[in-house]
Amino acid sequence: MADTSVRFERGSWEWVPDRAAVSFFGETDLGAVEFLITSEALIELLNPDLEAVDSETAIEIFIEFEDDIHRIARREFVSRLGGEPPILLTAADVAG
Repeated sequence: MADTSVRFERGSWEWVPDRAAVSFFGETDLGAVEFLITSEALIELLNPDLEAVDSETAIEIFIEFEDDIHRIARREFVSRLGGEPPILLTAADVAG
């Protein structure tokens, strides 16, 4: 049986303008899995009182909280039993 864990490498991300999200990949025993974390989720990590952030700020937040984001992504991957990629991380996932 394949391990349900997912592993991440720091510094592997890109901004996805049409989704207003940062894309990053994790590796499982079965291959790569794409994750997207929304700008709203990134705001939740930094300061929930903010209304919006631009792409540069979103990327800066991602870099600052990358370890936390990977931990949240791992938790969500396991709780969703993998799921259909990309796995979308929202403000609710970050707050919960």
